[in-house]
Amino acid sequence: MSADLIKDSEYKAWLKDLKSRIRQSQIKAIIKVNDELLRLYWDLG
Repeated sequence: MSADLIKDSEYKAWLKDLKSRIRQSQIKAIIKVNDELLRLYWDLG
């Protein structure tokens, strides 16, 4: 049964990778939103 369980270190590495991927996606979204807002403000004058 212990062979079926994920090792704690593997889980921690997976969780760290997941958090990093989420953060990268958040940053990309923030950049795109800011870009669109700048375009809107530019068009408004």
